[in-house]
Amino acid sequence: MEGTSGNDRFYVMALEDINERKTFCWYYAALGKLDKTVGGSENDFGEGRGNTEYVNLKWNDPNLPWGAHSNNPNVDDIWEEIQEEIADGWFIPSKSEWSAFREAFDITESNYFGTFGLKDNYWSSSQSDTSYAYHVDFINCSIGRYSVYNVRYVRLATTF
Repeated sequence: MEGTSGNDRFYVMALEDINERKTFCWYYAALGKLDKTVGGSENDFGEGRGNTEYVNLKWNDPNLPWGAHSNNPNVDDIWEEIQEEIADGWFIPSKSEWSAFREAFDITESNYFGTFGLKDNYWSSSQSDTSYAYHVDFINCSIGRYSVYNVRYVRLATTF
């Protein structure tokens, strides 16, 4: 699988959200500038780690005019919050990895909160086009697109 070490066999979802009570922008300053996109029907399973590392490099690149940090003081980008976790091997799941977690555990609109303790929506690491990233919506049990300056919850995954 592209995006993994090649030896990874297990995907593990974190038991808690990043900052349980807070939502984050995907990447506020990147609005209109995203360049690693996937189509809605494209299977990007195995790409979560690579997507996360790619965007994190952009976010931390001081040579990019839109590189690091949110230019909106009212919101925080995901990337500011998860620097240590990325260094420890955690990543934001791709849209297909979120779908696989949802299917594997039979997560539905009626059990996502009570049984699994999930919030109603989470960012994926998958970019839809130059201004949108995919998110998982448990209220409708779907994967949708949302502008990178809007806010969603964040839960990480890792492989081993």
